Amino acid sequence: MVAPAFLSRVSTRRVYALGALAAVLFGYDNGIIGAALLFIPRDLPLTPWQEGAVVSATVLGAMVGALGSGPAADRLGRQRILLAAGVVFTVGALGAGVAATVTMLVAFRFILGLGIGIASVLVPLYLAEMAPAADRGAVTSLNQYMIIVGTALSAALGYALAFAGSWRWMLLIGVFPAVVLVVGMLAMPDTPRSLIRRGQDENARAVLIGLRGDTAAAEREYAEITAIERQQHNTPTLALLSAPWVRRLLLLGALLAVFQQITGINAIVYYAPTILTGFGVSKTTALLFGFLNGLVNIGTIALVVRSKVVDRRGRKPVLLAGLVGMSASLVAIGAAVLILPVDSTALFGIAAAAFVLFTNTFSATWGPVLWVMLAEIFPLAVRGAAMAIATLFNWLAAFVISLTFPSFVAFAGIGSAFIVFAAIGVVLFPVVWWMVPETKERSLESLEAAFRDSTGIRFTARTGGTA
Repeated sequence: MVAPAFLSRVSTRRVYALGALAAVLFGYDNGIIGAALLFIPRDLPLTPWQEGAVVSATVLGAMVGALGSGPAADRLGRQRILLAAGVVFTVGALGAGVAATVTMLVAFRFILGLGIGIASVLVPLYLAEMAPAADRGAVTSLNQYMIIVGTALSAALGYALAFAGSWRWMLLIGVFPAVVLVVGMLAMPDTPRSLIRRGQDENARAVLIGLRGDTAAAEREYAEITAIERQQHNTPTLALLSAPWVRRLLLLGALLAVFQQITGINAIVYYAPTILTGFGVSKTTALLFGFLNGLVNIGTIALVVRSKVVDRRGRKPVLLAGLVGMSASLVAIGAAVLILPVDSTALFGIAAAAFVLFTNTFSATWGPVLWVMLAEIFPLAVRGAAMAIATLFNWLAAFVISLTFPSFVAFAGIGSAFIVFAAIGVVLFPVVWWMVPETKERSLESLEAAFRDSTGIRFTARTGGTA
């Protein structure tokens, strides 16, 4: 098969930017509901249960989207499924913005969740398979960067539209980047590994040459990918997923996915405006804080990407540092709530500072590194399906937390809730220290060979553990 000429003129910046655009929609549609919830009851009265349903419907949709998108990406290609995500985002945002009833709103938020779930699997997968080994951590971290950009955008527009209470426009604005994603992905190539997996070897070679700009390096990478593909070409998906070495990787991925959520990130993402208004500040002040915090988050993750911290320091040290920073900030919030009067200026100041520390620490550590590692550790033949399974556990944990957090706060109090999240981070530190292998500066194919050939994942207590 002769490769189309345009494949040899691949712009890496355009590939990375458009590949990560779905993450902007992930961040925007996931984050905007926090602002919209302050105003939806004016038009659509919500019981506490319905409020939880509006939030958790998106998470439930994300679970379905994540689980289905991985196997579909293995069969049809990464580019096609990202294109489909753009269509899903468009339909979901449009329907949610014009919803006439609570049932319609919940239904279209579920559809938006499908798009978010697809993006959570496909964006890091697409970026990791396009990036060279030396830069894979930084490039895949673009996923988290663009999620933060989308979240900050939702905070900015939530604040701007709060003065008019225009929750419908808050939701409808998500249509515009979704259309850009659809149009942009039409011109994007699939990943070389996906093309080889689906028998389009010459197209894969052309994409690699265009991406790397070095024919010799591209040919070496092409040979490495095809060698791995030949080893597993006739292995059924279920047989490979049930292989002991793959099961261990699935367990590792699922645990890391759950760990990311039980640190408390989505409790803050979804409910921060409500928490802050409970400390006596106005709705617009709470939303302004969200916007300003989002800008700081953008700067933090931009620094992480530009300085290639994940590639230079390694995955495990960054995860461990994240647990320390997040637990410390949660202890500060919890202690302040338990000690200070609810409507005191000091409480708001401490809570705001701790929220900034928590979200920025997450954005620099567990936010990007989870998706980097999930895109790295699984074998090519089932990478999409395995990432979907691990991501499903991420969304399942998010669903449980988003649905139960208000009830837990009502039972135990906001201060105790944050102390519990902090304690979880302390418990996770030795677990992560022991179980996470280091994957930096290794090609995806060399990692796969190491995991396959060993009798198990060689966990190590050293910070620089190896696969």
